Amino acid sequence: MNLNKLLRLALFLVSFQMEVRVRASGSLLQQPDNCAKGQSGVCAVQVAGSPFHLIKENLRLHAPEGSTLMRLDSGSWRLIEGTLWVEKASSVEFETPYATVQAPAGQFWLIQKDKKLVIRNIDADISVMLADGKRLEVPAGFEFWVSGINSKGQNEFGMIQPIVLKQHLQLWGSLYLGGRRKFSDEVKTLYKSWGDLVEKSNHIYRQERDRKVANATLANNKKIEVKNAEVERRQREQKIFYQRTFER
Repeated sequence: MNLNKLLRLALFLVSFQMEVRVRASGSLLQQPDNCAKGQSGVCAVQVAGSPFHLIKENLRLHAPEGSTLMRLDSGSWRLIEGTLWVEKASSVEFETPYATVQAPAGQFWLIQKDKKLVIRNIDADISVMLADGKRLEVPAGFEFWVSGINSKGQNEFGMIQPIVLKQHLQLWGSLYLGGRRKFSDEVKTLYKSWGDLVEKSNHIYRQERDRKVANATLANNKKIEVKNAEVERRQREQKIFYQRTFER
């Protein structure tokens, strides 16, 4: 499957910016000092300059300027604000105010902005638990947003929808550490691996529609059962009243 012209143009622009971008060593605030290099212990990281890259054998994290994250322990990180690209994290879970995310393999993004969190699944087997305890599945190539708890004690969240690759390229390219050619190859490979997201979306929407119809039918059946039970109860009460009053 060939990339369309718009995608080729977007890829060219991002690649060009990567080619000329100077990766200056900006400010990175850590508390305690240089704690991110450690394997465990609480560590707060605020990205105040150029992007933050944490590269270890089993953990690869990237965050742009304006992001704040915290390592809670060796198996848990928390995104406080901003964006986090989880390139590799086989045994680590990531907390946010809205949801906790974990993937044994593959890549995903957490983008927190305007009191909403976008969970973007690139190619991971991702597990998402909302703050209210609800679990959601996000297929590769899709994303959805989640926000805070509403008056019913439930998280507000949007419908799962396809990732718009042309829009994602700018953010991805700004944190990518490889060269232009490698980036271009990865984009093409990813685009092909996602396949026809429109058809996949239609399948997901049909499943959701069928689920809602089934739930509505079940709820309606329960209402009918309750109504019938109430009618039977009243009939029994009337019969008892009649017997006690008129059949003595």
